[in-house]
Amino acid sequence: MAFYDNIPETRSPGGEENSENLVFRYNREERIKRAPKIVQDYYAGKLAPTKGLFKVLTVALCFAVVVIVKTFSNRPSLAVAAGFELELSAFSYDESVYAQIKIHPLKKSLQDKNFDLEKYVKDQKKALATFCFVDVDGQEIAKIQGSGEIQKNAFFIRTNSPDYDIIKVVAQVDILGESASLVSNVSRRSQ
Repeated sequence: MAFYDNIPETRSPGGEENSENLVFRYNREERIKRAPKIVQDYYAGKLAPTKGLFKVLTVALCFAVVVIVKTFSNRPSLAVAAGFELELSAFSYDESVYAQIKIHPLKKSLQDKNFDLEKYVKDQKKALATFCFVDVDGQEIAKIQGSGEIQKNAFFIRTNSPDYDIIKVVAQVDILGESASLVSNVSRRSQ
C-alpha cells in the first residue's frame, strides 16, 4: 500500500464532478470570541496607545543611547599614544587622495606634572608617521613617510597620493617612543 492510496479523491471514480460543495462561513464575532483576551480588548478599543511624557522620554532615551553608541563606538581612526590624541582622516579630491593625522596633547596629559610638553617643544621632538594607501583589492598602492614637530597646540602630518581607486588609508604613528595604528576610509568629495 503506497502513501497516496490513503488520500481521498475529490472526484468520483466515474469522472463526474463531486456533487457535494463545501461552504465556508466567516463569522468575525465568533472568531473574536475564541481569540485571546488581548485580541478581544484590541478589537473592543480598550487597548489605546499610551500617550504622554513617559512615551516621549522613552523615545528620547532610545535616541540618545543610539547617538552615544555611534559616537563613542570603536573608531579605528582615533588613538591615544604618549599623552597625545591622534586622528586620521582621508579624502579624495581631483584625482588625488589626501591624508592627514591631527595630533594634539590631551587635557589630562597637560595636567600631569610628569608630562613635560615644554621640553618636547624646545628639543624639537618629532612625531613620525607611515601612511599606506590601500586600493579596492586590498593591495598597498603607496607607502609614504612623514613627520611633524611636536607643538603646544594641535599639529598635523599630511601627505597625498594619486587616486588609483584607493578606499582606505592605514597609518602607523610613532610619538615619544610609543606607537599607534590608525585606519580611515577615504571619503569622496566632488568638485
